[in-house]
Amino acid sequence: MAVPDFTTPAEAPRRREASARREAHSVTAGLGARIKALRSERDLSLRSVAAQAQISPSLLSQIERGEASPSLVSLVAIADALDVRPGRLLDDDAADESAPSPVVRRGERRIVDDARCRREYLMHLDDPYLEVAELIVAPGGESRPQLARHSGRDYGVVITGEIVIEFENGRSETLKRGDYIAFDAEIPHRAVNRSSRGARVLWIIAHDRSESARQRRAAIRAA
Repeated sequence: MAVPDFTTPAEAPRRREASARREAHSVTAGLGARIKALRSERDLSLRSVAAQAQISPSLLSQIERGEASPSLVSLVAIADALDVRPGRLLDDDAADESAPSPVVRRGERRIVDDARCRREYLMHLDDPYLEVAELIVAPGGESRPQLARHSGRDYGVVITGEIVIEFENGRSETLKRGDYIAFDAEIPHRAVNRSSRGARVLWIIAHDRSESARQRRAAIRAA
């Protein structure tokens, strides 16, 4: 006999969202092992890859051990340092399609799962121009362990909760539901949840693919 569904109209959207999250593809599992294996194959030291990716050796070590999850910006930088496409690190079969659908369904999102900041990527991971993600930041969580910079421009809209965007020199901006921010991503920054409730933020990074940006990145890596 069929079991009756007592889901109320108010609960239905939450049930659908929870189901979609379970179906989405986590890219955290095995990520660190793939990075370490590729680094070893190329006989590259942890310190040299970290320097090229502009992250600390300790963070790269944590990523390889599965104790930390990189942002997509850091993931792309690590892929560049290893001379592979990001999809290779993510074991992303969808990235191999010659003509992928222009639509990414909720259940097809790629996820970098971390207890402090879960990232659900809304776009195809090989998009060369935009990084679009929903950040779910736990109370006391942050988008990265320390301030960091990258090329391009960042845009954020708080969907629920409250978030603080920290910048260098101690400057910060507190954003609440519906608030919007945009800034030059070459200013060191990170997002932090100092509240007692979780926060959800739509975060967009417009990558700078200009020749001058490539020269700046090369100069930083060579320094």
